Amino acid sequence: MSSPQDEPEAGPDVPVPLAMPEPAGPVRPRQDQAAPAGQASGWRPSLQPPWKSAADGRTVFRRGTPFVVWWIWVIITAYAIVQVLVADHDYFSLELTAGLLAVTGLVYACALRPRVSADDGGIHVCNPYRDHRIGWGGLNAVYLGDSVELSCARSAQKKDKTIYCWALYSSRSGRVRSQLRTERHAKMSRVTRRAPTAAEQLARQDAVQLMAAELGRRSTDARQRGAPAAVLESAWAWLPLGCLLVPAAALLALVLAR
Repeated sequence: MSSPQDEPEAGPDVPVPLAMPEPAGPVRPRQDQAAPAGQASGWRPSLQPPWKSAADGRTVFRRGTPFVVWWIWVIITAYAIVQVLVADHDYFSLELTAGLLAVTGLVYACALRPRVSADDGGIHVCNPYRDHRIGWGGLNAVYLGDSVELSCARSAQKKDKTIYCWALYSSRSGRVRSQLRTERHAKMSRVTRRAPTAAEQLARQDAVQLMAAELGRRSTDARQRGAPAAVLESAWAWLPLGCLLVPAAALLALVLAR
């Protein structure tokens, strides 16, 4: 798995262009593609959004599939280590255990760790090995390519930097299928003269499109409230790096010591 560097067409109410990102001005909602994406765009409290509110007041945006992949890998790894290390007390079992732990560190960094969280001050992007913090006043645009992409202001005399949100990936083929389903149901609604409910419309939307729309909406609201100017702050994430490098170094040492 390769990590996008401190790394899809826009959906309904997504305040972003359809093409790959280029530096742009403040986020502006697209009125021609309005759809539920937060209270300001008609989101109903009774409908379940594809993001979660954390205990500390932050809103966490992430997909569920990587979380499932992580726990499946943990179960497989735990079973393999028990079978090898307990049953066989040989040198190879130590090498295999170190190798499995190194891969587990990689899976943790690429599957469990990535997330995007938002609060009143701005957005925090956790990618596999890099963390990024950008205040609402420094978020110039939100784009949807192969993932949600944020155009962030940097210090003076530096061009805006695009941050790729590893957690919010979305395949173009999946979005095309979602669009085709929406168009098909719209045709059926015209034939049956039955307007689809809000819940039915949301169920046919790609989750990442809705999350990108919500981030764009919050950015617009924050700017209208007069969010202070901000610049991108980035730092290495040492915990996932250690979870990969320590067992990898142990494996290398075991191999060289043979």
